[in-house]
Amino acid sequence: MRSHLSPSLSSSRIWLAANCSLIFPGLGQIYRRQVLSGAAMASTAGGLISFILWSIFAPQGNTVWGLGAIVAFLSLYGLSIVDASLSSGDRGAEPEPRNTPVKDPWYTVFLSQILPGLGHLYLHRLGWGMTLLTTGIVTALLTQDHPRLLPLPVAIWALGCWHSYRVALSPHHRPSPFISFIVVGLVIVRLIVGSIPAWVSHAVEQCVVPSESMLPTLHVGDRIFVQRKGSYRPQLGDIVVFNAPAAAIAQGQIKPDTLVVKRVIGLPGQQVWVTGGQVFVNRQALGEPYIREAPRYEWGPEVVPPDSYFVLGDNRNFSGDSHLWGFVTAPDILGPGYKIYWPPSRVQSLEIS
Repeated sequence: MRSHLSPSLSSSRIWLAANCSLIFPGLGQIYRRQVLSGAAMASTAGGLISFILWSIFAPQGNTVWGLGAIVAFLSLYGLSIVDASLSSGDRGAEPEPRNTPVKDPWYTVFLSQILPGLGHLYLHRLGWGMTLLTTGIVTALLTQDHPRLLPLPVAIWALGCWHSYRVALSPHHRPSPFISFIVVGLVIVRLIVGSIPAWVSHAVEQCVVPSESMLPTLHVGDRIFVQRKGSYRPQLGDIVVFNAPAAAIAQGQIKPDTLVVKRVIGLPGQQVWVTGGQVFVNRQALGEPYIREAPRYEWGPEVVPPDSYFVLGDNRNFSGDSHLWGFVTAPDILGPGYKIYWPPSRVQSLEIS
């Protein structure tokens, strides 16, 4: 049997459901007691997030697929909000009095989740609205250069939601416990999402290949991910990115504060010798299917010093590398270049199979 709800009560529950879905896809449906569809949306959204991260950052992942998954996630996100707001108004679980306020408090919370202060502007609280809107945007922009400030804009968002709800709520109405759920959920989700850029910059470095010194493996304009690993110890054949060596800067071959990408050919303690168009490591010929052409120069033999590495470009005869300016020390190595993530036609793993 259908219950009889006033239009304002139906609208209030609709906007509460929309608020839940705005936090994460499927939560609005679960609130509306559409548990199966809500759980399906939430699990699909979680799967898409995992697939996005794997596609973009894993060596074997395809960046284009990851971008497509982002579009799919955003579509699901929007669908969840729209579906929650269009669902039958009598399926909400939260009891509310019939004489709900003219200004729906859950609508003000919905606006405040989009941008802090929007709910207050809707309520004609211009002072609060402009203050929250300005400080929210400014602090969010500051977190791009100062990630530690992330809790500040999140707190402003949460304050905007809670305060707009209380302002819109009539004095004789009791606050709903769902406001605590919305605020806590907002804080958790915004902190996680806001931490992603800081996590990415801490875990990987993004570099653009500027020259032809690594042809045919790396082309000019290839964008690569470099894994930041403090405990990383290069292995023979690894493609590594490192800070420009002092000798290369002194010779004018590389500008200061430049990152360089080459391939590891000799490890500490190994003897390296380039002669007759062949590289020898500890007197053993090194198989190199990745080079463009055999080297036309002679170098060594010489033993790689401790805590240092001998590196060469794959385009041997057109590469400034260790055969010209010496060894690369371990502290200068940022990490291994493990994936070309752009352009789409060049996406591939750089790890040794």
